[in-house]
Amino acid sequence: RIYHIAGKNRDIEGGILENNLRSTGNLILACKLENVSPEIIFISSTQVEWNPNSEYGLTKKIEEKIIEIAEKWCIFRLPNIYGPDGKPFYNSVIATFIYQIVHGQEVAIKDPNITREFIYIDDLINILLQPEFNEYVVVPGEEMSIGQVYEYLLNGKHEKLKKCLDFYKDEEKKNESN
Repeated sequence: RIYHIAGKNRDIEGGILENNLRSTGNLILACKLENVSPEIIFISSTQVEWNPNSEYGLTKKIEEKIIEIAEKWCIFRLPNIYGPDGKPFYNSVIATFIYQIVHGQEVAIKDPNITREFIYIDDLINILLQPEFNEYVVVPGEEMSIGQVYEYLLNGKHEKLKKCLDFYKDEEKKNESN
């Protein structure tokens, strides 16, 4: 079984398309050339649905079609993933907010009413271990507005967000003592 999780989600224009299509195409080509048929689990994104005209959304859609060439595949369309060790200022609003809160920085929110779906990494892992072959699986997340995420982080009333915040605070303490 191969879990194809690799890929870029940020790069210069054209970089996401070039990198991701090449890696996905090479995976399927290698399987065909070696005459092997592993189960291939592909990690896609719900951006295929809600942001299809972005380079990332378009690339994921094309990659899905490439994956379907395999004999046994499962495509998971994922919402925004969060958990300990997320990268602030990269692709996680939650990790960015936590970083800013822990470091006493101002958190700027353009529109607190924008909603997104989020899934905690441990919950996602449990889902990924149960693929449905030759199927698209849209993984449901918890819908929250950006403003709610920020408020939950401040008041600690969301168990999994609190767990992430506590993780980052502990990491910051470790860094300060070194």
